[in-house]
Amino acid sequence: MTLDEERYYRTPERQGERRLTRTMSKQVAYDVVLDCLSRAPDEVPRTRALIGAGEKEPWWNSLFGLFLAVLGTYGAYASGWGVYVLLQEAPRAVAIACGVCTGLVWYVLMGAAGISLANRLDRAGRRDGLVHRGTDTVLACVRALEALEAERAGLLQEVDALYRRIEPRVLLAHRTRRTMGRSSPRRTVARQHAELVAGALRRDLCRVDAEPQEALRDLAGKLVTVCERYAEGRVGQLLPEVDLEDVEPVTLARQRLRETAHMVGVIVAMFCGALAAWLGCRVAGLPSGLPLDLAPVVGMVLGGLLAGGWQRMVRVAELLPGQ
Repeated sequence: MTLDEERYYRTPERQGERRLTRTMSKQVAYDVVLDCLSRAPDEVPRTRALIGAGEKEPWWNSLFGLFLAVLGTYGAYASGWGVYVLLQEAPRAVAIACGVCTGLVWYVLMGAAGISLANRLDRAGRRDGLVHRGTDTVLACVRALEALEAERAGLLQEVDALYRRIEPRVLLAHRTRRTMGRSSPRRTVARQHAELVAGALRRDLCRVDAEPQEALRDLAGKLVTVCERYAEGRVGQLLPEVDLEDVEPVTLARQRLRETAHMVGVIVAMFCGALAAWLGCRVAGLPSGLPLDLAPVVGMVLGGLLAGGWQRMVRVAELLPGQ
């Protein structure tokens, strides 16, 4: 056991000293985490300053969300009803399914456009988001480290959820930090470095199931360094070169292409599910008294769940206005 490991694995008589709890403020909890990781608070002054300042929500955020909710609801109803009217000569079940799909697509597009616009308008939140989400992930990693075996499963899921939010911010660090122009040749170097950093972080995350203690500790330690160097504006050296050896880079374009392919697959599965349900009801010859018009809707939902799972459906729901 090394000196750092010996400092982390506390003896029984030290278990009550500065243990991380949910009731602590984020500033105090982060200081406890630094002690657990054998890091001094003086090493990360800018990160601690941002944590102390807290996250400030723009005054227009609630009004903007309400506007999106009203516009999304009206647009979804209008577009869905328009498709239903255009398909009056088609079977009623098919017209309903197409109208519902059209309304859902409108909602998703409005939600994605609204989130993108809100992120661009909230410059301070976009700039400091990596630090705030990164420190949240560090706290989750240490909570999982200190948890009992019975509680660790849920905490590891929390680490996964937070990591999904931090990785895109790492890949876009050269944009959100706003230390270089759009046409600057430094952007290419910073982007390539960010892809390696994301690869190093993902490698530690994927080691959690094989070496949970070491992987969580390494992931938390790297995120502490990334947050501080990002706050300093060092987007070209978020991690030292020794941590980037033999790392497979994670590219933002590949991520977006994969996610787009998944979403297209889900939408196609939803349409196929609605069509299969409608055809199945016709072939089965079910009694006319049953609510057969709802069968395509049920098939659409089941098709989306089978193709994308609950998590992807929830992520689609998060794009709806007002969420």
